[in-house]
Amino acid sequence: MIYEIGTISTKANDPRITGKSTLWKNSVTKVSVGQIILIQSGNTIYQNSIRSVESDTQMTLSFPVPVALTDVKYVISITMIGSVSDGVNKATAMVTESYQLMMILNRLMTESGVIKVVLPDGTEMQLRTEKERDRLLDGKFDKSGGDINGSLTTTGRVMSGKEGVQLGLNTYGDVPDLLSKRNGAIYHHSHKLPDASGTLMQVGDYGWGGIIAPEVLDDTQIESKIKTQATQTWRNNSSVNAGKYAYQYAPNLLIKASDTFWNMSVQHSSGNVIITAGLSQGNPESQYRINRLYGTSNTTKDSNGNLKAASPVVKLFADDIELNDESEGVEMEHLGVGHYLIKGVVGFNADGAWGINNGFVIPQDHNGKNMVLIDYEVRPDGDIEVFVFHQQNADMPERFQNKRIKHFDEEGVPVYFENYEPCDVPESRWIDMRVEMPPNSLYNQKQAEAERLAKLEAERLAQEEAKRAVEEVERVEQEAVERKQYGLDDNSVLL
Repeated sequence: MIYEIGTISTKANDPRITGKSTLWKNSVTKVSVGQIILIQSGNTIYQNSIRSVESDTQMTLSFPVPVALTDVKYVISITMIGSVSDGVNKATAMVTESYQLMMILNRLMTESGVIKVVLPDGTEMQLRTEKERDRLLDGKFDKSGGDINGSLTTTGRVMSGKEGVQLGLNTYGDVPDLLSKRNGAIYHHSHKLPDASGTLMQVGDYGWGGIIAPEVLDDTQIESKIKTQATQTWRNNSSVNAGKYAYQYAPNLLIKASDTFWNMSVQHSSGNVIITAGLSQGNPESQYRINRLYGTSNTTKDSNGNLKAASPVVKLFADDIELNDESEGVEMEHLGVGHYLIKGVVGFNADGAWGINNGFVIPQDHNGKNMVLIDYEVRPDGDIEVFVFHQQNADMPERFQNKRIKHFDEEGVPVYFENYEPCDVPESRWIDMRVEMPPNSLYNQKQAEAERLAKLEAERLAQEEAKRAVEEVERVEQEAVERKQYGLDDNSVLL
């Protein structure tokens, strides 16, 4: 057997060594005079023997250690496994440990409070004595039940129930709350009590913390809602005479503060936002302000870094196109130098949001001059044929002209594009095109499917709400029957 717990330090030419986290004097470890000790210093092993053991952390060797060492590993050969001395050591250790455990057990039975004990391996522990356990149990209420005469003051929760119906008062923390459970229910309902008089509001009222049932409102009815109702979340499923204040199927948040309000509607399919604000009782035409927010879902940065309103947008590069969600499915065919065909569209978007340039944004240089000229033709099927030409801006001083290398001749001299010569879209730049998509585009199909699912969900929620209303009516009727049966008035409590 060996002992190698902790580390040791030495001084050069000194037989004394010092241990760290060692237990050399402990009878369990069996470290004693005459045993062989090996000390490691890098790749060198120093062999020595023990002359004396002064303490758990101090011993003297038979010969001085030739070098100074700090916190190095060591091994003490305590005995040979299977030898007589090994057996004696183990038997002695067992007797010693048994004695120590008996002493600990005696202290647990006879002393009081919390005692500190040291286990045979040197581990220190804090243990409750039997007297301390009895002290902690004295005066505790028997949970199996019993009679209490007089007033009862409790801390925490008090429950009363019979045949599955339970009612309780919970006073944990700073806010008391009532607990209730109907017969057959799985969980309790908890109702927090405010520090004020008034009608209690539960989680789920006005949509807060719950899932609200949708409404079907036109714009005039939404205006009435703003004027008459309190802060809440809500949803409108109507598409008839609606859309001014709220998207169809969108979750809405209405905030009322004194005589002012704001309402935010977030379209579920795109994330687009409408915010309406104003005086709650004001004239909607003059005192309501409607703001449709621009963001990443309804804008794009054109090839010149300007933010523009986006619906279906196609970015035409030299040999590729980049699409947004609404233009998904559009394809491009590179017919020749400066000649492109944009397929799967129905011409340009007709709302005029990009001005009179008919849905194009042309890349410009740092002086705001167009780098190319374009022409186009909308085919009968809606595909757009695009023609691109180099624009040198020859009317500018030479240093400001757009000279674009076409290729290098055999002698390595650059050959430039001529002014108005057909060319591809400049490298790393693109032409923005705002297009119109057909009704059966991938985006429109996804929108239709999202609306279908939203409608189904609205119908499901409406059915659940109707079912809950019927169950509530039945509950009230049953309660009335029970009150009559037991001769109770409306102010009496049924338990």
